[in-house]
Formats: sequence, C-alpha cells, structure tokens
Amino acid sequence: MKCTVFDRAGYRITQREYTDEGFLKVPGRVARTGIQEYLARELGLDGDPNRIIRVYRPEEEVFADASLSTYDGATVTNDHPKELVTAKNYKAVSVGEVRGPGRRDGDFVVCDLIIKDQGTIDDIIRGKCELSAGYTAEYIAEPGTTQDFTADDGSVIAGEPYDFIQRNIIINHQAVVTKARAGGNARVFDHNPGGNTMPVLITTDSGRSVDVADPANAQVVADSFDRLLKRATDAESKADKAQATADKAAEDLAEARKASSDVAIGERVKAISETQALARKVAGDGFTCDSLDVIEIKRAALAVALPKRDWSDKSAGYVEAAFDAESDKDEDEDDKDGEGKPKMKSSSDAATLLAQLTQLAKDGATTAATTDAQPTPYQLHKQKLSGAHKQTQKGA
Repeated sequence: MKCTVFDRAGYRITQREYTDEGFLKVPGRVARTGIQEYLARELGLDGDPNRIIRVYRPEEEVFADASLSTYDGATVTNDHPKELVTAKNYKAVSVGEVRGPGRRDGDFVVCDLIIKDQGTIDDIIRGKCELSAGYTAEYIAEPGTTQDFTADDGSVIAGEPYDFIQRNIIINHQAVVTKARAGGNARVFDHNPGGNTMPVLITTDSGRSVDVADPANAQVVADSFDRLLKRATDAESKADKAQATADKAAEDLAEARKASSDVAIGERVKAISETQALARKVAGDGFTCDSLDVIEIKRAALAVALPKRDWSDKSAGYVEAAFDAESDKDEDEDDKDGEGKPKMKSSSDAATLLAQLTQLAKDGATTAATTDAQPTPYQLHKQKLSGAHKQTQKGA
C-alpha cells in the first residue's frame, strides 16, 4: 500500500549561516533508518485507529539514490501542511527550500536547507528546531525482526520486531516542528553559542541513541536507567543467593570433616562398643548386630528380648527408654544372690537401715494403745517376738 506520511520528529540546530538578505542557511538531519512508530489511522489501517504500528526503514531504502535525489528542491514548511505541497498551496505554506540531494551521515540523512521566512527563523531561534519529512512511500505488510547488532561496549543488542517495511520513499517537503518522529536527533544544526547546544548522544540499554541535552528525552533516559538498575538489583540478588549456597556448602563440609575426625570416630566406636555390651545383657550373650547405628542395635536387642512387640515402627525415643528399662532390670537381678535372695548391702546401706529401724522403734514406743485400736504392724511384730521368747523359756 502507498501512503503519505508526515514524520513528526527532528534534531537540534548545530550550524547556522545568514545571507545578506537575512535568510538562514543550515544543514540538518531529516530522516533515519530503523524502526519508527505510527498510529494505525495514519496508515489507513482497519481496526483500532490508535494502535501502534512499527514500521522498519531499511538502509537500502532510506539511502537509495532514487530516494536521496528527491530531497533536492523540496519545500521547507513551518509545521506540516494538511496535505502534500503542490503548486496550488506552495505560496501559502512555503518558508524555504532544500538545496541539493540528501546525503548519508551514519544512520541519518542530512540535507541543506535555506529558510527565508522571518517568522520561521524566529521560531528556530526560540528552540523550534526539529525537522520532519513529509513523503510518500509503500508500506509492505511483512512482519519480522531487525538484525542483532554489537554496541560500542561489545554487548550484543537483540533485534526489534516490526509490522511493516517501508519502501520507495519519495520526499515532498521538510517541516520545522516542535517534536519529530525520527527522534530528538532529527534536527537542524546550529553554531549559535548563546542558544541551542550541540547534541550530547548516549546509547541506552536498548541500543537507541539519545540526545541527553534535549529535555524531551529525559523520560527515555530515566526508563533506560530504571531498566539498568533493575538488572543490577536482580544480579546482586542472584549473587547473594549464590553466596548463601556456597556458605552453606562450606558449613556442611566443615561438619562432615568434624564428623570424620579421629576424635569423632573414636567417640562413635566407643558408643557402639558400649551399646553392643549392653545389648548382650538385654538379649543374651549370643546376641550380634552388624549395624553401626546405636539406635538400630538397641532396636535389634529389644526385638530379641521382647519378641511379642513390633519394634520396627517405634521412635528412637521409645527405643531408648525401653532399652534403658531392660538394662536397669538386668542390674536389679545382679543385686540378688544365687537363691534369688537380696545380697548383703554395703556398710553404708546397713547403717541407713539401722537408722530407719531405730526411728520405727521410737515411733512404736510413743504410740498410745487403746482397747479399740487395732495393733500396729510394729506391735504385732513385738507380740510375735514376745510369744516366741516365752516358748523358748518353757522349753528350757
């Protein structure tokens, strides 16, 4: 499809020259390659008229000789006229003209303008200095993605998607505008030391060149900064997580080394040996267990000693308690002699028993006897001893 388009975008003035008649002679960037955005209604497309359409302007079209030659003699206007410049409206809209064909300057087309209208010259002096081409072109609906390219810092910038390709560009006029579609670098050039400055270009993270001397580009720079800041924050977060993982691995390694030290091994061997000895007391001298786990040794011993219980599902705490109880039971049996009678206690145990019996005697002596009261165990014992004593005397 063939459309007429007014590119509302431009560049700061950087070179000025005035003729004796007061006309302004100045070169300017008027177009560029790459992707530009249009509203669907500007291209006469169906559907939502305000949706954004991305149009790719390839180098072979922008810098084609047939296209560059159409800049020569093109009319300069102050803002875009409502329609293309023709003989019928030339006198009403013309403020100057383009002299000579366009020429390539990097990604841009530069041409020489002479502006003859004083009002437009005054507007440029006050800062209205961006340039926008009015032209016809064919728009081919061939969605695609531009090629990746390498930035000055060596990083690779991914290509950008587009909806249409622009071909057969024919220039009709160049308009002096406040805001140009080609970007803040589509401007007339200026050497005015007291007014507009030379462009100060930076390349954003998306690969776009931006004139930071232009306040209108503040948001573009801010957005780029925000994206870079987010990338830095995300990278820092990932680094922190990686460091935490490394620290945890180092701690685990230290624990493993500690567990495998000579002291730790010695303590583990001692614990296993002591448990095996107690297990043989619980389960019998013939008990054996190949496990090196203390709890599993105790569980196996209990399974032999108390086979009616299912020890496989018992918790470690339960196994520990039951094993200790069985071990203590064996120690109680050791306190009996061969006939099952308690063995003689030590001298300290005997002294304690004697003190208890003495206190018992005192308590019995001070107990008030009554005819109704039942005899205390001590009294019964005393009576039994007395009866036995009398029988002994009679026998004598």
